[in-house]
Amino acid sequence: MSGPGPADAARILVRNASKWYGNVVAVNDISFDLRAGVTGLLGPNGAGKTTLLRLIAGFLRPSSGDVEVNGRRSWRNPRIYRDVGIVPEREDLFPFLTGREFVRMNAVLHELPFVEAATEQAIEAVDLTSRQDERIGT
Repeated sequence: MSGPGPADAARILVRNASKWYGNVVAVNDISFDLRAGVTGLLGPNGAGKTTLLRLIAGFLRPSSGDVEVNGRRSWRNPRIYRDVGIVPEREDLFPFLTGREFVRMNAVLHELPFVEAATEQAIEAVDLTSRQDERIGT
């Protein structure tokens, strides 16, 4: 029996995905198939890079087309959170949460075995213990 090969590698599949907001087109009919490795996403401001990343992470629903991570649709699929990590320039999806609540939520989504301990460790690792109870929107 052989070990995991290219067919088993991590995969992001985007098929004819578009995202628009009213008359504004953020991403227009994009398709690609990414396997394990290093990939860069380059483009000028307003090109749709952040929108595309949010589609892949499941934070946005495509207006048309499909986005899959490891064979599973990403939109509103918490199962993919174990496979996808995204570090935004600024966190603006949950501005009402405190830093501690946000870190704890991610520990729960990743199904970590010791949620409270993992939360404490992550906050201490980035030296934000003194600010953990502030709303991240501030």
